[in-house]
Amino acid sequence: MNFMILISVVCLAYLMGSIPTGLIAGRLKGVDVRKQGSGNVGATNVARVVGKLPGLLVLGVDGLKGWVPVALLAPKAVELGAPLPVDSLRILLGVAAVAGHIWNPFLQFQGGKGVATATGVLIGLDWRVAFGTFVVWLAAAWRTRYVSVSSIAAALAAPFLMLLFGAPTAWVFGCIGVSLGIIWRHRPNILRLLQHEEHRIG
Repeated sequence: MNFMILISVVCLAYLMGSIPTGLIAGRLKGVDVRKQGSGNVGATNVARVVGKLPGLLVLGVDGLKGWVPVALLAPKAVELGAPLPVDSLRILLGVAAVAGHIWNPFLQFQGGKGVATATGVLIGLDWRVAFGTFVVWLAAAWRTRYVSVSSIAAALAAPFLMLLFGAPTAWVFGCIGVSLGIIWRHRPNILRLLQHEEHRIG
């Protein structure tokens, strides 16, 4: 029974992460964001194609998709008898939520880049790491004016910031996995950067 609780909350976190927020926001405006702009269902493309306000709303909801499993679902599952320490369950559910966003079963396993959802996970785990990655993102965005470059830089910085702030080992390894997933999903952006075709901020 305890393992059933564990399996159930992992599946729930994955499904929460897979809510296609960007696609829904686009369709409310009569637009399929997968067929315009970069073709991505994340907040950046929604802001570019549909508008800044819908893009901000998608950013916020995608962040909540990572924060809720980590901050709310994990402690509740432990109370109900899930057979893992709460810290281990937090990172497991966080990874599941990001995986749901990146490999979305409702979008033929072609979801978003995972940055906003991963940010929500980091806020739920340790706000200091989340703030540090945001500073890295902001500095890279200011320097390069590429959202993709700043997102990759933040993803690379996150595991090191985990180590810096003495995070549990499971968090560090989970963060490495999430970072690799984010970088993997940025392959088209990296190709466009090499071809000097990537969109700049502003």
